[in-house]
Amino acid sequence: MSERYNRIQFANNGPWAAFSQNEIYRWAGELNKEALHIRVLFAGMSRMNSLGHAQFGMGELARLIGTVTGGEVKARRPDSVSVAIKEAKKRGFIAPESNARCLVLRHHVFQKSTKARWRCPVHDLD
Repeated sequence: MSERYNRIQFANNGPWAAFSQNEIYRWAGELNKEALHIRVLFAGMSRMNSLGHAQFGMGELARLIGTVTGGEVKARRPDSVSVAIKEAKKRGFIAPESNARCLVLRHHVFQKSTKARWRCPVHDLD
């Protein structure tokens, strides 16, 4: 079998990540409209690098998990974002050092290809 068939390929041959399907399945069962901690987790998963760090600009996470009113995105209040991050930490979805500027995913559950590695200025990691 050629190498072409032995490797994981996604759309446009983009970067990939591996997740514990058992854990994601368990977490998916907790999903509901008000579960901002789940949306925080998925935000982190969507942006994580190979170190497990997912960086966001100032206020970007608040907008990402915001609400849509009249076709316009309304950012969550900072206290709502903080509560969601605290709940995600409490449930073990993200690491204790996570914050609104950088969500840190746990390596035993989340892994990503080594090609997707970049510096994390929030946590001062290379």
